[in-house]
Amino acid sequence: MTDRPDPEAGPQMTPEDVSAHTTLTQEEKLNQLSDMKFELERQTGRGTASLDQVEARMASINLAISRVKNQQR
Repeated sequence: MTDRPDPEAGPQMTPEDVSAHTTLTQEEKLNQLSDMKFELERQTGRGTASLDQVEARMASINLAISRVKNQQR
C-alpha cells in the first residue's frame, strides 16, 4: 500500500492538497494538476459548471502549479 492518491478512488484532492502533498514527486504533482485542468476544460465544454466556478477553480489550479514549480526538488 502506498501514500500516493489514486485519482480513480476516493474523494478528489484539491489543487492545494496536491501541491502540499509530501510523497508525490514534482512530476506527479504537475501531472495531477494538469489532469485537473483538463477535466475542468471538459466540464466547461459541456456547460456543467458556472463561469464563476470555472474561474475560481482555474485560478486555484494555476496557483498550485506555480507553487509546485517553485518548490525545492
